Amino acid sequence: MTDDPSLTEQQHAAIPAKLRAAADLAEAHWTPDPDGPGICSLLAMAAPANGERPDETDLWDAVVTHLNEEMTDAWERRPGRTRADVAAMLRAAAAATP
Repeated sequence: MTDDPSLTEQQHAAIPAKLRAAADLAEAHWTPDPDGPGICSLLAMAAPANGERPDETDLWDAVVTHLNEEMTDAWERRPGRTRADVAAMLRAAAAATP
């Protein structure tokens, strides 16, 4: 979604900061438990609560693009996945967002 024409340049430029905020949240809150806060929950927490963009979907699209279209649930639920892994992936997605 990093090429979404409905995002303004300023909104697009905010995606990496929001992904880094989600990475910070992952370090403290992510859990492999299916009932715990996963990547989608972290992205929702990092997205603006007032409906502005980039929203949770914009952030999710940037992450899935970074994961080469792999769904976040499958990626994060692999055995042995840690908070540090999730945080590192979110930071890498932020760095990869042009």
